[in-house]
Amino acid sequence: MKENIITIKKILLILAFLVIIGNGIVLLLVIPPDQFTFGIFLTNTIYSILFGGALAAGISWILFWLEKRHPWLKNPLKRLVLQLTLTIGYSLMIVGIMILIMALWLEGGLPPELLYESSLFMIQVVLFFLLLSMLVTHVFLFFKNWKKSVVLQEQLKREQLALRYETLKNQVNPHFLFNSLNSISSLIKSDPAKAELFVKKLSEVFRYVLEQKDNEITTVDAELSFLESYVYLQKIRFGDNLVVNLDVMERNHFIIPLSLQMLVENAIKHNVISKEFPLTISVYSKEGYVVVTNNLKKKQALNSGNTGLENIRSRYGFFTSKPVIIREDDGNFTVEIPLFEAVSPINADRS
Repeated sequence: MKENIITIKKILLILAFLVIIGNGIVLLLVIPPDQFTFGIFLTNTIYSILFGGALAAGISWILFWLEKRHPWLKNPLKRLVLQLTLTIGYSLMIVGIMILIMALWLEGGLPPELLYESSLFMIQVVLFFLLLSMLVTHVFLFFKNWKKSVVLQEQLKREQLALRYETLKNQVNPHFLFNSLNSISSLIKSDPAKAELFVKKLSEVFRYVLEQKDNEITTVDAELSFLESYVYLQKIRFGDNLVVNLDVMERNHFIIPLSLQMLVENAIKHNVISKEFPLTISVYSKEGYVVVTNNLKKKQALNSGNTGLENIRSRYGFFTSKPVIIREDDGNFTVEIPLFEAVSPINADRS
């Protein structure tokens, strides 16, 4: 009810504004005040409401449509050309209709000279107010969208930092360190040379994590080198029960740091790995994607809420509209993450 009252008030204010503007123009430019009668006021009020209302409603709809399809921040020049073309074209059409109505309404029609003068006057008035309103609305919409863009960019930065922090935190979690230290402890006694190599690979893993903590993207080649070191550490722990096949050709493309490692880690974390149920993980490229797939033998008691996958989805959402594809079928779990050749974080329009 309250919203209906507000809408009615707005409509009444718009109508009052149209009446004041329409009669004000006639008083200032057409008819001297001493010749201005109530009949002229009434006729001019009807014309103002019909003419101004049609213009206001049509141009408002055009602006609303343009703001949805062609926002200022996406392509300002295209938006300007479209808005000028559509609003001026629509305004001239309304002027033509009003002139025709005036010619038919008045008995006997209008003389050609008066019709021409009336048309020219109406076109001048319409173009003046149209350009004035466009200037005001353009400035208002531009700064509104600019402010919105700045706020959005700040929000995206904060979210990106939070996601990076969460990813880094997951890589240095106590479980990973505990398992790694246990493996080193066992290797020192049984195979000192392998223990030394294990420490080297572990240092490579943490060095890469620290190097990438402030990076938004990395090359596939760098990510795969890191993944090889990580897989080596895991194979020391699981032996032949863990098989990881790497076959990615597009090594010069870009990828989100730690994304492949996180998918491999998820497969290890969520599945039984034993001599009876070995885990096979395959990482390969396919039509602009890197695919990570593994056979399924889920651990019954583990429930993580898919936070790792949501992390990857959110991080990729900053850079591309191509989806992260996740599917489970035929006893396999598969995640496809997009590659990109050039990096350009997306904002209002995610391309």
